[in-house]
Amino acid sequence: MADVRPFRAVRFNPNLDMSTAVSPPFDTIPPQLRRELYERSSHNAVRIELAEGEGDARYENAARTLREWLTDGTLRRDGMPAFYLLQQTFSHGERSYTRTLLFGRLRVVPWSQGSVLPHEQTFPKHKDDRLRLMRAAHVNASPVFLFYRENALVEGQLRLVEATQPPIADFDAPDGQHYRLFRIDAPIDVDAIQRHLAEETLYVADGHHRYETALNYRDEVRAQRAEWSGDEPENFALVGLVAANDPGLLVLPTHRVTSSAAPWVEVRSALEAFFDVEPFEGDAESLTIELAARHVSEIGFAAKDADTLFVLTPKETHVIDHLLPQDRSPAWRALDYAICDYVVMRHCVGLSEEQTKDQSVLWFTEDAVEAVRQVREGKATYAVLLNPVPVHRVLELADAGDRMPQKSTFFYPKVPAGLVFNLLED
Repeated sequence: MADVRPFRAVRFNPNLDMSTAVSPPFDTIPPQLRRELYERSSHNAVRIELAEGEGDARYENAARTLREWLTDGTLRRDGMPAFYLLQQTFSHGERSYTRTLLFGRLRVVPWSQGSVLPHEQTFPKHKDDRLRLMRAAHVNASPVFLFYRENALVEGQLRLVEATQPPIADFDAPDGQHYRLFRIDAPIDVDAIQRHLAEETLYVADGHHRYETALNYRDEVRAQRAEWSGDEPENFALVGLVAANDPGLLVLPTHRVTSSAAPWVEVRSALEAFFDVEPFEGDAESLTIELAARHVSEIGFAAKDADTLFVLTPKETHVIDHLLPQDRSPAWRALDYAICDYVVMRHCVGLSEEQTKDQSVLWFTEDAVEAVRQVREGKATYAVLLNPVPVHRVLELADAGDRMPQKSTFFYPKVPAGLVFNLLED
């Protein structure tokens, strides 16, 4: 049973320009963007989500900023608990989408309890960063993004709110996205949403690091307390929930790019032992369209020392399967991303396990054109282009207890930091 509750959100003063206050989540902010967000506004959420400074000073700066903003009225805490509904309208390609999320606070429990399930593996570095921020500032600045199987009762309740209540925030962000935020505090609505969500299994779409960190933080605090009721603020984490059938739940692929020094002649020979290596006379964008129209296990490939792109088609499934971890399910071993990471990247390109964790050797992008551009410009030696994983496959693997390889999904766009904050103290 998922325990999702309303909370007393901390929100920016309504007199501030919210379009300059929101920020992407911490793990999608490169140094240049962080500088731009700092310059955009003295009240941008990045000053808490990913403050400037070295070592412990960064987390101390975030905590100090939070305290100052709460004191001078930049941030205000709502008097009564509520849920918050977000309509996030965005474009991708030539289409426009609207995604509907519900912000609340979720009781964090171990994965083994089964009410909340992961779908990807995580990086220890990110968990350490988030834990240090929580220790210093006692706040969730960005939510864990989760989805649940369609629930007509929850969705009907949210549509009613959208149709009958005015938004408490309505603005366009600099990146072109449009946000409408609603407050849900009527007891009958709050109670109905809680009851219906309690029947659902929740799946982490984005924010595995934040969820696992919230659990670690709870355990740390509990170990220091003589008494523990289970309802302390540290038992909960800020979450954004969306239905799996929401028309705005868009999943993009996560392509692999590497600086491996393996010679192309050797890599191609290794690939040809397991794949039909078919030259593709077209650009990266047309290759992704071609891959989407073909079989799910076909993979795109770019090499710095080759003039054309390639399509890799597995020759014999049982031979490729032998190179994959045999303790994983057949469904997991059939994933493009598993075949890519274990057969293409490790066996053919020659990356060691340690190199696959080194982001200067192997990195990721959802933009196929950018991945190939980096290869053509000599910033990388190889790139692997993949299809997105359908939401139903994510659900199947999570239900089976399988975690997909790191960076297998990119739920687009990210849920921003700064719309609502959750204080981890009374």
